Amino acid sequence: MGVVVALLAATGCSGLPGGKERNGGLAYEPQRLSMERADVLYRRSADKIEEVAGIRHDADASQPWRMECEGVDHGYRIHNLWFLTGPPKGELREAMDRLHRVLPKRGWKAYRYARAHSKARQLQLDVEEMTRHHTAVIELILPSTYRHPSKWEKNDPDSIQISMDSPCYVDPEYDAPYG
Repeated sequence: MGVVVALLAATGCSGLPGGKERNGGLAYEPQRLSMERADVLYRRSADKIEEVAGIRHDADASQPWRMECEGVDHGYRIHNLWFLTGPPKGELREAMDRLHRVLPKRGWKAYRYARAHSKARQLQLDVEEMTRHHTAVIELILPSTYRHPSKWEKNDPDSIQISMDSPCYVDPEYDAPYG
C-alpha cells in the first residue's frame, strides 16, 4: 500500500499549492466523480492489464471495493486484489515481461520492474495509468520455485497477483441540498 501512496504522490495529479493541507494530505485535488462512473473506469483499467498479460487464466477476483479517503470529505477510492492463475510458470514470466514492455505503450508509466524486497524476491512491476491515475502493483508469485516454502505457500498455485487502486474521488451526490 505504501508503494501505491508513493506513486499517487509522485504523479502530482492536478497538484495544487497547499493541496496537502486541504485534501487530507493528498498531493492533488480529488476529482468529483460518481461511484458508478468510477467503477466503470476502474474496470477498464483492470481489463487493460489482463488484456496485455495475454494469458488464458482463471481469474481469482473478488469484486473491487470502495475505501474512505481519510481526511477528504465524502472521498473514496477503489481497491481490488486478484490473481491470474492457471498457466505454467514460463507463461507467467512471459506475461510479466509483456506487461512491462506493452503497458507503457498503452498509457501506463512503469515506476519499478525488479525483484521485491521480500524473502521470496518475486518479480514486481509498479505502474500507473497516466490518464485516470490508477496504480497497480503486479507481482509474479511462484511458490513452486521457493527453496523452503511455508505450509501455506506449498498449497498456493503459481500466479500473477495484481493489487490496484484508484486515486481519491469525491462523490458529487453529497452536494445535494438537504430538504
